Amino acid sequence: MNEVNDIDLFGSWIELGMVIAAIAGGILISLPAFIRWRKNVSNKKSNLQSDLHYPQSFNWDIHTTVHEILTELRVQTDSARSQIVQFHNGGHFLDGISMKKMTCTHESINTGVSGEGDRKKDLAVTMFLPLLNLIKDNIAKIHITSAFPDTYCKKFMETSSVIAFSSLPIRHNNNIVGYLMCQWCSWNKTDAIDEISIENEMESARNRIEIYLGQQLKKNINI
Repeated sequence: MNEVNDIDLFGSWIELGMVIAAIAGGILISLPAFIRWRKNVSNKKSNLQSDLHYPQSFNWDIHTTVHEILTELRVQTDSARSQIVQFHNGGHFLDGISMKKMTCTHESINTGVSGEGDRKKDLAVTMFLPLLNLIKDNIAKIHITSAFPDTYCKKFMETSSVIAFSSLPIRHNNNIVGYLMCQWCSWNKTDAIDEISIENEMESARNRIEIYLGQQLKKNINI
């Protein structure tokens, strides 16, 4: 009576029930482990968000736009790197005078070129006086690294394979707060430089960057 066309319906229902029971048992066994996994993921996400905490004054849109300007400048000048370096305090000397340091805060690099962000961090301004003297001139000339006097500044750039560079000061309220720089790392690119075009592109990018970074600096002051 429990067979249809030689199929044991009762036995089939028993087998189906066993399969369902096995699946349910597997779910019940793995459920605690799944809950622990979800909790760990949630904790890691929370920790990551905490690690990425930025002050209220930090504006993502401003810094995204600055990076876009740097990338546009690098492409238009066919340079290896375009970057912004900003000055800041870095502790005090024994006589109480504040140390002045500088850090690369924004950088756009060409394919196959290493960045300087890891190296150009918390550097004493006094070690780069030959470069800073050029920056104060406020002219985006092309300078050849090998023509520099033998100083730490020159060796630092040679370590980064910088053959030529151009720089301009970044100002806020008439004070120099950093500088904009383009670097070329091959003689082929250096020989093809159009100095007038470079000066125009550098000045245009610098003026735009000053506006956006000025907005960020104003936020920092008002907080």
